[in-house]
Amino acid sequence: MGRGKPLTDFEKGQIAAKNDQGLSNRQIARDLGRSLVAINRFIKDPLNHGTKKSPGRPSLLTVRDKRQILRKASNAVITCSKIKCDLNLSVSNETVRRVISKSKFIKYRKMKKAPMLTSVHRQKRLGIRSQNIRTDWRQIVFSDEKKFNCDGPDGYNSYWHDLRKEKLRFSRRNFKGGGCMVWAAISSAGRVKLCFVSKRMDGSEYRYVLRRSLLPFWRRNRHKNYQFMQDGAPCHRARKTIKWLEDRRIPVLTWPACSPDLNIIENVWGYMARKVYEGNKSYDNVGQLKKAIVKAWHAVYQNLLDNLFLSLDNRLYELTLNSGGHINY
Repeated sequence: MGRGKPLTDFEKGQIAAKNDQGLSNRQIARDLGRSLVAINRFIKDPLNHGTKKSPGRPSLLTVRDKRQILRKASNAVITCSKIKCDLNLSVSNETVRRVISKSKFIKYRKMKKAPMLTSVHRQKRLGIRSQNIRTDWRQIVFSDEKKFNCDGPDGYNSYWHDLRKEKLRFSRRNFKGGGCMVWAAISSAGRVKLCFVSKRMDGSEYRYVLRRSLLPFWRRNRHKNYQFMQDGAPCHRARKTIKWLEDRRIPVLTWPACSPDLNIIENVWGYMARKVYEGNKSYDNVGQLKKAIVKAWHAVYQNLLDNLFLSLDNRLYELTLNSGGHINY
């Protein structure tokens, strides 16, 4: 039999008044059209009546079942239906999902992208720490390229949706509306000049960029003994490029492949992307996008660069702990 409606404040007042008049509980129940049990409970404890919360329907899962569900879901790419099947549970998929969502330690998140690391990659990444124990990272100039699209950053856009309002839509054009490639470098002394390059930059174009951006900076700071860091892109490894750097006495720091998490300029790109696409902004043409990129580049403050250079020792320490694997940077 279902639970009846709770007593209203008016009914509680009538019960108290009739009880003071000397009427029996059965008579009060007949007069108000309520059950005798409800009247008895109220008169027995009028102050605490209705404050006790109902425990609800008993759970179909035991405490042990819930622990097993959380163990299965912990840092695993697995569906609720697969968990239910593996544990042979006679509940719905939604019940399993509710158990996981109530956990304080397990949250549903998008998996971060990272390059695939082989055992050779791991060994070379570990070699960075052993080869640069005495390196002053403030003497390193970090460089990299970044692609920006007119329609927004690659991947999905997330936002806080108010259920009372219409859903926001991330509109995209064919081929992402066009875009541009940017080369830049950073040092402890500040930013190096930004350059827009083609999306398929070859060795000759890369040397032109170095001549235009890096060389003036190097001549101004020749007395500081900087080293230049570049990754293993084909245009960076070209023999003419290596000879060009040697002829101008620009020492190059050997850098392992598949290591964007060790290159601090990647964090600068992330900061700029948030500035360029702030508020789900998109651009009608490449010219507008380039202006926004230049504005974001000038907004890269020295404090950010100083903190990134200070983080390099922690990155290498975490790299050692993870045996050359990915780190959380």
